[in-house]
Amino acid sequence: MNDDININPTEYDPLTLTDRDTGSTYYGGDQGWYKSNTMAFAGCGSVACANMLRILAHRYPSVFVDEKVSKDLRTLTDESYYKDDFTGFMGRIYKSMFVFEIPLIRRIYDAVKRGNKVFKVVPPSFGMSLNGFIRGTLKYCRKQGLLLHAHAIPTAFCSYDKGLDFIKEGLDKAGSVVMLTSMNRHPLRLYSGRSGELNQGYDSKKGVKSHFMTITGIVDGENGNKGDEPLIKLTTWGRVATVPYGKLNRSWHRPWAYTSCLYYFTPAESEAVVRADIRKSYCTLVKAVLMGLFGWVFIPFEGKHKKNRS
Repeated sequence: MNDDININPTEYDPLTLTDRDTGSTYYGGDQGWYKSNTMAFAGCGSVACANMLRILAHRYPSVFVDEKVSKDLRTLTDESYYKDDFTGFMGRIYKSMFVFEIPLIRRIYDAVKRGNKVFKVVPPSFGMSLNGFIRGTLKYCRKQGLLLHAHAIPTAFCSYDKGLDFIKEGLDKAGSVVMLTSMNRHPLRLYSGRSGELNQGYDSKKGVKSHFMTITGIVDGENGNKGDEPLIKLTTWGRVATVPYGKLNRSWHRPWAYTSCLYYFTPAESEAVVRADIRKSYCTLVKAVLMGLFGWVFIPFEGKHKKNRS
């Protein structure tokens, strides 16, 4: 396999963030930028939301610059965006979305050195839920004058083609797709290139789980050849990463994938659509749990593993 895949971003990529002081560039936000240890621990959902909105603003700029939309969201259409500004934006999203925290443990967690091993056993937060991400995103944006329509599919026992088609659809209509990896585990190749490049070396992570990430593209194949296993390109921890779609899809075929999900958002025509989506988010959660428990009954073996290749 060629380890130097050269899939560079376009000349201008809205997810390229610049550090004012050092000039370093990053590919999307990083929950590690939060000063609060608790927010750094549980902030992946708010980061994924911020990344999604930044891309969406460049897909639908006329919607975001409407006079009804807040300045916070209007500035997402700017060509240049700095790390500190984006960190502040991420924080405002986090504080407006429901993240279940244990107050006493949070105070202790925020007071100790980041990475303390004790809190791997006793976490300060349970993070954001599958349906909480939908509700939080829609409610936050509505308060900011932006109406969005949520599209979501639970991915527990999701067929190969259905999952890939949804990702392609979301990339085409919204420019990005948010992915929630539940307790299912899948590998991740995390590249050292900070502004979208896949040709500057990488670290391999074998068991990513319980994490929100933002899908930004599909690479033709692991070897850069059409017909090879598609690589899903995404942003997480301020860096570009990839995961072979076949391995991702196989990770969904486990009961532990019961709250794994894919989402994308498009502009909504009315508040009625937003209210309906908020109500339907609970149905999405119920469907996800049921698919996690019984999905293997409804999906034929051939459909589960169609085209899957290592």
